[in-house]
Amino acid sequence: MTEKNNLNNDTGEEVRNNLREAGDALLSAGAAIGAALSKATGELSDRFKTATEDARQNLSNANTEGEVRGAATNFTDEAEKLFNSLREGDLQFTDDVKAKLRSTIDEARAAFNERLDGTQTEGIEGTVDDLRARFEGLVQRIQDQFAGEKTDGDIIDGEIVDNSNSTTVNVEDLKK
Repeated sequence: MTEKNNLNNDTGEEVRNNLREAGDALLSAGAAIGAALSKATGELSDRFKTATEDARQNLSNANTEGEVRGAATNFTDEAEKLFNSLREGDLQFTDDVKAKLRSTIDEARAAFNERLDGTQTEGIEGTVDDLRARFEGLVQRIQDQFAGEKTDGDIIDGEIVDNSNSTTVNVEDLKK
């Protein structure tokens, strides 16, 4: 019976280590992107380092999938707040800076995916999928905000497009 308990403890510890590895992959990728943005803007460095350190501490204390997800959520939320504070400054990036940011994002994404692919995820697939989705969402918003990548919106030249019945309403008509 003791042998079975040791096996369960070893398996549980292995799962926790795999969860931490997956979470650390997210933090490392996010930290690389944050460092590049801090360098490009001259801002955020200390605040981003603090957010990363807090997330690493929370991750190292995590014992469950929920705690890992919580650490990842807190980190991505804090990173997005910091990135939004930059956007509010209406910064303009040169093409060289945009290219460097895109390159850093691509490298961070590749390193993140490589680490997750190399991590044993059996039994924690949902958490790994959640971490991937959070990272990709954060990366997409960063690209939209800072790297010159724009997505198509639903409002075009003062028109409101109602997707439910394909009716187009001109904003000027609403003012009458």
